[in-house]
Amino acid sequence: MTSALPESVAGTWHRAGTRTGESKVLLVSITAETTVYEPAETASALAALGSSDIPVRSLFTVDMRFSPSLSSVGVSPTSVLSKAAPKARSQFVDLVEDDGLTVEDTRETLSFERPDGTEGRWYVLDASYPLSPALETDRESLAAEANVAIWPTDDAYGMAGGTLPLEAPDSLDALEVDPERDRETIASLIRSVDPDKSSE
Repeated sequence: MTSALPESVAGTWHRAGTRTGESKVLLVSITAETTVYEPAETASALAALGSSDIPVRSLFTVDMRFSPSLSSVGVSPTSVLSKAAPKARSQFVDLVEDDGLTVEDTRETLSFERPDGTEGRWYVLDASYPLSPALETDRESLAAEANVAIWPTDDAYGMAGGTLPLEAPDSLDALEVDPERDRETIASLIRSVDPDKSSE
């Protein structure tokens, strides 16, 4: 089961893959299923960049399962957000770096509020995206940006975000670099995705 994409992006993005990771904090086991999406219209152009299993322009949602549940061990997700958020950021960094991106630094750490009033943490990360040696360019990588946000739900956490290119090689005009547009798409996902509504 994966979180359903909100209507604002569901029609133009499709699933690019799913990754599952497990970790443990004290007595609680955490299973995180990350589903990555890519823009359908430019999927082939993004694939031509190569060298990474995550597209340079992507969206992602994360479904987290806790065993035993947080409520059963007397923990409120809201009360431990300050500890959970940095750990979630670190796990996201590990995931994208395993898939080929390089995360260089955390540019910004922001507090944000979802439409329902839930407060969360938002991280903006400077990254570089490796280019395929097959491309006709003398560059080895592109400057990129990753955004990841986490917020408490009733008994767990919601998590979503995306990556975007900040530049493009001369040989790939189809990449259509537009950071502000991409950031707004990611923000729309973070504001509206509902971890309690899932799709197969």
